[in-house]
Amino acid sequence: MKRTIFVVALSIAGFIAVWRFEPGPVHNTAVAQAPPPSIVAPSTSAAPPASPSPSTTSTPDSTNATVTTQGSVESSNYGTVQVQVTFTGARLAAITLLQAPDGGRALTALPRLQEEAMKAQSADIDTITGATETSESYKTSLQAAIDARGNR
Repeated sequence: MKRTIFVVALSIAGFIAVWRFEPGPVHNTAVAQAPPPSIVAPSTSAAPPASPSPSTTSTPDSTNATVTTQGSVESSNYGTVQVQVTFTGARLAAITLLQAPDGGRALTALPRLQEEAMKAQSADIDTITGATETSESYKTSLQAAIDARGNR
């Protein structure tokens, strides 16, 4: 009986430790690799002021024109997300994070979301488990940036 109480107490302590776990930045010490060119980390300087509507900039019209649009600023309980999208012609060429949460599960979720969006060439991507609010904010901002390109 004494052993059972001890095992149950340790099991509860282990469950609480796993439940409260917050992942930190991923550090790969085996091989240091630069991120792919399509994934750009948010800058540590002050974020640009939030604009009520997405903005668009472009180069002179041609079949391979480069167009850059900013998505909406999306806030959640875990931080603010805003993306900037660069199109080359009709293709999504790059996604840049202008604003991003600085901790929690977003640290691992945002690079995965960017990778999936580049593969899909749209905002129609899956939500990352454990970072649902950040994922939804990211997808909403990305869709606003894609829509802003269509409105130019």
